Amino acid sequence: MPGHPFRIFISYSHEDKQLALIASEALSNLGYHPLWDSHIHPGTAFSDAIKGLIHHAHIFMPLITESAAQRPWVHQETGYAMALSIPILPVAVHEVPGQMTAELLALVVKKDFSDFKEKISALDLEQLVLGNLKPAFSNIEVSDWAENRTEMLVNHANRVLELKAHGRVRQKAALSSFSIPDKDPKQPIWDARDGDVQRSPYHRSLLRSERRALEIHAREAGCDLIIDPDFCLERNGLAATHARLRILMQFLESMPDEVEQAPKGQAPKVRVALSPQARSGNLTIIGDWFSAESVSPRPGEGHRQTVFNWHAPSVLRVLRQFDEEFSDLLSESGVKPENSRQYAIDRIRQILAG
Repeated sequence: MPGHPFRIFISYSHEDKQLALIASEALSNLGYHPLWDSHIHPGTAFSDAIKGLIHHAHIFMPLITESAAQRPWVHQETGYAMALSIPILPVAVHEVPGQMTAELLALVVKKDFSDFKEKISALDLEQLVLGNLKPAFSNIEVSDWAENRTEMLVNHANRVLELKAHGRVRQKAALSSFSIPDKDPKQPIWDARDGDVQRSPYHRSLLRSERRALEIHAREAGCDLIIDPDFCLERNGLAATHARLRILMQFLESMPDEVEQAPKGQAPKVRVALSPQARSGNLTIIGDWFSAESVSPRPGEGHRQTVFNWHAPSVLRVLRQFDEEFSDLLSESGVKPENSRQYAIDRIRQILAG
């Protein structure tokens, strides 16, 4: 079984659909996540739907056959993946033209694909994905305004849902997106949360969408939060901070002990690490689908610039850095992961009572 369920996009010609089916089934059995146009009309032109799948792939796998060499969209998809700096693993079927694998080392398999699973199992895909990361600027977007940042975060989170997937929410922020109320923007809770700096109804509506989108992922796949409940939004007022803490506490109390639809005993817990480090910037990761990292230029001024990255190998590296920091923070605090949520709830209660 692989160390990580890499998403592998399979590019093929319509005549080779049976080979694509064999490859997809073998990859699934090995624990990987094959992406291909099974939900798109096979052999269609180079569409936006296919581009979206390639964008989110850790590995691009073109099936190189005599037929594929004659199909322009296989060449287009390969060139597109190369432009996005996505690692490419060509699978060559017996003897094929070499033009399509010019500077790439191809995996050569038998015509019937009978040895495909065995040869894939022998490869170190971890090294392929993370061994030589190159910047992929076409997989990056930057937002300069809070409203734009929230809108983009919601769009990316919903795009993952549209692909019928969920991702564990990893977030490093003072009080996290789960301190946002899931209430109509006209409700009094919003005035209490905003305090001395009131947001527009439009911005409140966007924030509510952020809370909803992230909560869908969190309830299905769990969440890891690095927060600082002792943080005080001075410009908003102490009452606004307390309102956010109450909303956050309600969310933590409402979360199930185990992730929904996961095998019993194997579902990860909701985990929370408390640390002043949560104040340094703002990072949100949904599974290994995308990351959004914000920068606060000055205390109290909010996050003016957020970098969104959905280059899968880069996101995976950010994810692992987060996990390492998260693990270190829990270890330093002496709190066990399975007890960390209750520990955070108790700490918030102490703050509110004080």
